[in-house]
Amino acid sequence: MKDMNRFGIGFWIGAGIYSMINLILNLKNAQQSNILFYNYLITGVAVFGLILNMILLKKTK
Repeated sequence: MKDMNRFGIGFWIGAGIYSMINLILNLKNAQQSNILFYNYLITGVAVFGLILNMILLKKTK
């Protein structure tokens, strides 16, 4: 339980949403290229969010 709280609620909500969308795409028998496009898109958004968090962290210190 201690390890779960280390990542924060945003991480777990994001992981849950990511998993649910992948599950829905797989249940709808989406083409693999659509699933890969979604995976690349969500990874890009996550990297962008990480960079913003790092910038904000540096500004607050």
